[in-house]
Amino acid sequence: NAKTIKPRLVQPLEFDGLKVSSFEQVEDINSLFNKKISMGGQDGYEFLRLDLDDDKSYVRVETANQYLEMRRKGAGPYTTYDITMNAWFVNIVPALVFSKHSSASKHSFLSEDLMDLSVSILSWVGSEERIRLESDTKKGVSLKDYLKSGRIKSVKKSKNRISFEAGHKKYIIDEVVRGDYDGDGYEDSIIDCAEYYIQGSGRSYSCYIVKRKDESKACTVEYFDYLNPKKKPATK
Repeated sequence: NAKTIKPRLVQPLEFDGLKVSSFEQVEDINSLFNKKISMGGQDGYEFLRLDLDDDKSYVRVETANQYLEMRRKGAGPYTTYDITMNAWFVNIVPALVFSKHSSASKHSFLSEDLMDLSVSILSWVGSEERIRLESDTKKGVSLKDYLKSGRIKSVKKSKNRISFEAGHKKYIIDEVVRGDYDGDGYEDSIIDCAEYYIQGSGRSYSCYIVKRKDESKACTVEYFDYLNPKKKPATK
């Protein structure tokens, strides 16, 4: 039955005055692209600017459609504050794009434990670390394996979220939505990954698509290009 596993939200999507916990709450997912995204009650909607060198080129975005339009025009967040505000949209916009283009799944090998993710989601510093991560990724090594070997530490788990430390960074990973994005019959998911330098204010927020066709190996993690949906994601 092609409708065995319907696309579903793993975590609620927060809009201004509307909390969507299930797609059954909305008649058409496209309508959510025009809903004002919640920023926790703060008015921080001017965080994208069209010109890195012009601090007067800020544009105000409140909805997913407005955000996508401006990002495709080249607008981006450049300051630490802007990057932090952008995280509110990274949590919702990719999930909406993914869901819009997803269908029901016939099979699922995705785990409820995010420690089954591939180590490819980790950042590297220096060629030696890059080579090791690339080699371990090809072998299907998971975060759980790195925990056992001591390469990551301070792991904390809650529903649909994990946090841990690796190298000089702290990672917080949230699973947001599931569905069959690439049409291969297997369930995929979208995760948000926040990276913070343990010492310093540096941070980044990224979105990835998770896939798994072999439950004996780690879930693959690929960068999700939500600005150009339905194109093959580039491997991180």
